[in-house]
Amino acid sequence: MAEARPEAGRRLTTGGGLSGLWSRVRAEAGFWQGVVYDALRFRRHAWLHRVHSPESRAARILADAHFLEYGMALREARPGFGLARAARLAGDLRDGGLGTEAGQVGLATLRGWADFNRDTALPPGIAPALALTGGEGIAAGVGQAGGAPPATDFLAFAQSRRSVRQFAPGPVREDAIRRAVAAAQAAPSSCNRQTCTAHIWTDRALIDRVRRHQAGNRTFGHELGGIAVITSDLRHWEHAGERYQPWIDGGLFAMSLCHGLHAEGLGTCFLNWSVTPATDRALRAEIGLDDSQLVIVLLGFGRMPDSATVCASPRLPEGAALRLNPPLVN
Repeated sequence: MAEARPEAGRRLTTGGGLSGLWSRVRAEAGFWQGVVYDALRFRRHAWLHRVHSPESRAARILADAHFLEYGMALREARPGFGLARAARLAGDLRDGGLGTEAGQVGLATLRGWADFNRDTALPPGIAPALALTGGEGIAAGVGQAGGAPPATDFLAFAQSRRSVRQFAPGPVREDAIRRAVAAAQAAPSSCNRQTCTAHIWTDRALIDRVRRHQAGNRTFGHELGGIAVITSDLRHWEHAGERYQPWIDGGLFAMSLCHGLHAEGLGTCFLNWSVTPATDRALRAEIGLDDSQLVIVLLGFGRMPDSATVCASPRLPEGAALRLNPPLVN
């Protein structure tokens, strides 16, 4: 007889026979159900063939603007780079994209690119876009960087963070949350599309409604001072090669948010979102999340007590995570 017992939100099944076989069949069916669920949602919202929503157009504006920035930032930058991208960007701006924040960035970038190409014959559709109003005061295009960063021991900072499951009572400062989100916005994103959003609740009743969909926090979630649901907008992605990019960008954003909260003196604990489609749908219905938003992970946080017991979680030696100059295959 198989034995099943709850373990940190998961069920551990042991045993064989018919019950073990049935467990394996259910696991296989659940795997394919999840694959199809994710694939269909990506296909439904990504702009594989054409832009079909304002959000997709805004993402394309940012991607094309970033392509122009990239060309100007090369050591051997050459005039005439990106003519086709510039023409598409100009078309998106003329066709209504200017009314978005992304459009403002796009127009400011297009102006910088046009100035870089002032001695180059430009496609005819660009001049009307340059005549549009907006984008003033936005530092787009290219700038200068260099020198040593502000002095900090990031290794010590990163190693000082632990997953916390004991929190002090009291509200979390809103300015701390805003600063942490600003830090997350500085994370790299594919073609600067900035697809991620942190949906955050700090009201006790709302936290409890959100966290009940995630089983792993059931023993400590009542102490949380806040909970974030981190999402990536599937309308910002273009082709099949980007089918995993929402999770990649979302992971970068989530870790940067976690470090931002840690820098504000708050305790954090990631709440795994490796769930079934049914659980995903239930959370989405609870918080009113649009179908285009892919849930990446949940993050619980709160005020740090004077002393908290945390898991030691020893890390493997550096060699387990590093392959420096490995030989290439002929």
